[in-house]
Amino acid sequence: MQMATISRWTLAFFGCALVALLLALLLLTSGYGYPNAAVAAPETLIVVHLIMIGWLSLLMLGALLQFLPVLVGRELALPRLAPMMLAAIVSGLALLLAGFGGLSGWSGANADLMPLGGSIILAGFVLGAISLFATLLSAKSLPLPAGFVAVALMSALVAVLMGDTLAAALAGLVGGDFSIALVTHGVSLHAGFGLGGWLTLAAVGVSYRLLAMFMIAPERKGLWPQIAFGAAVLALAMLCGVLGVLLVSSTSWALGLGVAGAAALAALAAYLADITALYRSRRRRALELHMVAAIGAFAMLGLGAALLFWAVIGNSEAGAAAAVYLLGLGWLSGLGLAMLYKIIAFLTWLECFAPLMGRTPTPRVQDLVRENHARHWFALYFAATLLGGAAILLSAPALLQGAAALQLAAVLLLAHQLIRARRLADLPEPWRNHPRPRLLMPTPRQRSFP
Repeated sequence: MQMATISRWTLAFFGCALVALLLALLLLTSGYGYPNAAVAAPETLIVVHLIMIGWLSLLMLGALLQFLPVLVGRELALPRLAPMMLAAIVSGLALLLAGFGGLSGWSGANADLMPLGGSIILAGFVLGAISLFATLLSAKSLPLPAGFVAVALMSALVAVLMGDTLAAALAGLVGGDFSIALVTHGVSLHAGFGLGGWLTLAAVGVSYRLLAMFMIAPERKGLWPQIAFGAAVLALAMLCGVLGVLLVSSTSWALGLGVAGAAALAALAAYLADITALYRSRRRRALELHMVAAIGAFAMLGLGAALLFWAVIGNSEAGAAAAVYLLGLGWLSGLGLAMLYKIIAFLTWLECFAPLMGRTPTPRVQDLVRENHARHWFALYFAATLLGGAAILLSAPALLQGAAALQLAAVLLLAHQLIRARRLADLPEPWRNHPRPRLLMPTPRQRSFP
């Protein structure tokens, strides 16, 4: 593996992301948003954007700052853009949510804040894309996981640009037939580029690299990953075609959407088949907790995709909402929490003990965490997510609130485990008094890791 430095801002991205997830789950626990409000109601949009931008996008961007250089064997380009990216996305999200609040009647909030917030979020993503694309372009060659990330970044820019345009339409700054068509047909496209193109493809690319690295498995090559990549590109190309038809004629293109959906399903099926083969080919036979938890996320991906297919065929709003819940909080969030559990300990070990290798005995990465405690919280999280999906499908708001409360408790307990890892609180006795790192920022000195 190529050498790389520890990203100075990755932990700050992770910290902000976890705060956004906790806020979203707190709102769901209180009964805020769908199904107590409509799918497109401002209250629902607040919860959705807290999860998609505040939690998942910040988590993914923080992970890419750290691992994209590892994928391509080059240093991160323009690293000084990272804090500006974080500040822009967080401040833009706050304005966007305040704008949604203005639509729902919050005192002192104004809907005109929506396009302003969307523009600042777009600026943040552009800064991230400049840094990450420059890193990709500096590579001699792009491995397949980096190809997924490149396509995901392009999809992210389209999703955010569409979101800003939708915000302008909802705020009344864009009128006419185009505005009506955009609000009527553009929301599903915005979700497709964001949830499918950006977050899922980036998760696929990062997971290919992290799973192989942590399980000591061969890099994925051959037919299945090629099918997954080719079908994903075809799905996004068809979505671009549907977007073009919408821009030109203000109408939807049902055939294009159908082909995009079929291609997306083929891509996911090939990816899950390939991930199964990757687990079987691992050299580390005993699975660590984060790899066991990741299996729950992959199960949620299969279940959520199948449910979404059924909901689209049956024109079921509740089915589609339940599928998005499973994909957002089960697949993407479950995988994110599982990888975060390992990455935090890994980065902490690199920061504190990698410089001591060969000079004194050092603990293992696993010594920084207590898997026997955390495995219960992962089980609770996935069980509660399943319960939440069922509650949406059954139109049982009280049951959904109970499920969200259990998810909130599980995330709080996992966050406590992550903080303990950063504070070196669970280390065995010989290393218990080792100097503690800072919680959200590594030391200014740069470290290298293989």
